[in-house]
Amino acid sequence: MTVFLGQYGKVKLRRNAQGTFASEISPDDVNITLNRVGFDGSLENLLTGDRVDISTNDARGLVCFPLATWPDATTIKKSISLFVNVNQAGGLRFFRAFSDAVNNVRANELALADFAGAPLAISVTVRDVDFNLLGNVTSYEINTDREAIDTTVLSDKFKQQYTAGLISGNGTINCMFSYESTGVEETPLLMLQLIQRVELGAAFDCALFLTDNETDSSLQNVYYEISALVTSAGVTVNTDSVIECTINFVSAGEIRLLVGRPTGYVLQENDDKIRLEQNLDYLLQETED
Repeated sequence: MTVFLGQYGKVKLRRNAQGTFASEISPDDVNITLNRVGFDGSLENLLTGDRVDISTNDARGLVCFPLATWPDATTIKKSISLFVNVNQAGGLRFFRAFSDAVNNVRANELALADFAGAPLAISVTVRDVDFNLLGNVTSYEINTDREAIDTTVLSDKFKQQYTAGLISGNGTINCMFSYESTGVEETPLLMLQLIQRVELGAAFDCALFLTDNETDSSLQNVYYEISALVTSAGVTVNTDSVIECTINFVSAGEIRLLVGRPTGYVLQENDDKIRLEQNLDYLLQETED
């Protein structure tokens, strides 16, 4: 019987959020020189690299973006989906690619436009796009529990349990601290930041690999796929060793142990999902048979 070393494992993350927050953009919030805009809630809820959906019900549309931003370059729309780079004051710069956002590639930033009149009421949602590798992981642990439900009634002579039960999970991810990203991997800094999200919560999707086909092509992918919430995040700083991060999480949805390739969305050239008109769902890639 073959055994496997932990070197075949890895952790992939997909950013997620538990809700939407409302805010507004006033004319004074837009800085067209720096191409940044700030509004209430951006610093507390948005992280560099997030893909955000911004929408408004205002008849003017999202007038903080110029006409050239939109596909037809003739009509200002009421919603847009972009990656953001967030500075220390909560100012947002917008990009169409994740790598450009995390690296703040100003050559590819989207321009902003001045506007006048009343503030623009908006709603902001962070949505998942795809899995990215979490860098500098040294180890992880996941535990799953099945809760037995007591179904004893007065007429029962012996205590009974509902055999199906409910599955829950929790775990820990340990990694070496880093805040630098090339736009290919997620950094451990993200995991420390997630717990500080005020209105959107500390949610993320996770694929925890036991074996990885990309590391060794002779292996199958065996992995847990879960939706989770960060419950605690700690940092250990010693003068004679690297800074270590410990992130504890609990499951917030279905837990699946799978063999094969993680589900992924079919993406258009601009990294947007392809939406199916008939059921308003998203098209998934076909996995290899």
